[in-house]
Amino acid sequence: MTSVLTSTTARLDRVRRHGAVRAGVSTGIRGLSAPDTDGRWQGLDVDTARAVAAAVLGDANAVEFVPLTPDQRMPALAGDDIDLLTCNATWTVTREAGFGATFVATTCYDGGAFLVPRAAGVTAAAQLAGRRIGVLGGTSSAASLARYYAPLGAEVEVVPYPDAADALAGYRDGAVDAYVCDGVVLAAEKTRLPEPDAHVVLPELISREPMGPAVADGDSHWLKTVRWIIFALIAAEEEGLTSATVGQGAASALLDAQARLGDTLGLPRTWIGDAVGQVGNYGEVYDRSFGVASGLDVPRGLNDLWTRGGLMYAPPFA
Repeated sequence: MTSVLTSTTARLDRVRRHGAVRAGVSTGIRGLSAPDTDGRWQGLDVDTARAVAAAVLGDANAVEFVPLTPDQRMPALAGDDIDLLTCNATWTVTREAGFGATFVATTCYDGGAFLVPRAAGVTAAAQLAGRRIGVLGGTSSAASLARYYAPLGAEVEVVPYPDAADALAGYRDGAVDAYVCDGVVLAAEKTRLPEPDAHVVLPELISREPMGPAVADGDSHWLKTVRWIIFALIAAEEEGLTSATVGQGAASALLDAQARLGDTLGLPRTWIGDAVGQVGNYGEVYDRSFGVASGLDVPRGLNDLWTRGGLMYAPPFA
């Protein structure tokens, strides 16, 4: 089959000439994108970028990570400072229409949650009416708080912080009564506190936050390239293909089709095997980031496969 893609391949060509994917990530949020003690970036968003590099360039380590605060991330994408934004950004109409961006796929289904001191005795978000709530500036958290409390006839004092480290420090030092962010983020950030068990993430969610990578408008080929690489990780988990079995000659419809599909997308004929073999399938990525292997043991919930009650599935590779 020959390629039917008719749009420019400018971004893909630039990435190949540069020899690396420039990926915008957070300034440090455990589970999504944060450097470990050796300075190596880890997390679900990080592995998304590495999978793209593996599929496009054959090397998962061919990524240049660009740390960005929430206020910096969309301008960086619009300003062509990065090739891919994979920075715990929620898919919203404002970000797509206002910044010339297109979200590729949802890699983490989550929602706005509250981190509170256990000693405060707070069991529901409504009890925090009138209190000081810390959020990350440039995120959707402030708008979510307004939407939640308005029907209650209540307000909260929103205290924005430039990045996750400052927000957690403000919460730790008592400058705010609660910290609102995505639930999986709070589960990870709580472990950074001196006494993690002295704090609790309320089970109540005040919003739905579909998070995933975004690319700049204007290059539909790059958009489709990144999108199908992500879908390949999900499809691999559905099929049972793992980083350990890729090279073992196991029967795999995905691997059987990768050469043909690579020709169609303009990718190497080993692109799926390279991505899954070097990074793992979606389940492996989640487990390293938030599951048992991460030490956080956050249940997959909506991020599980559709066959297990989650929302994760890939369109047909046909």
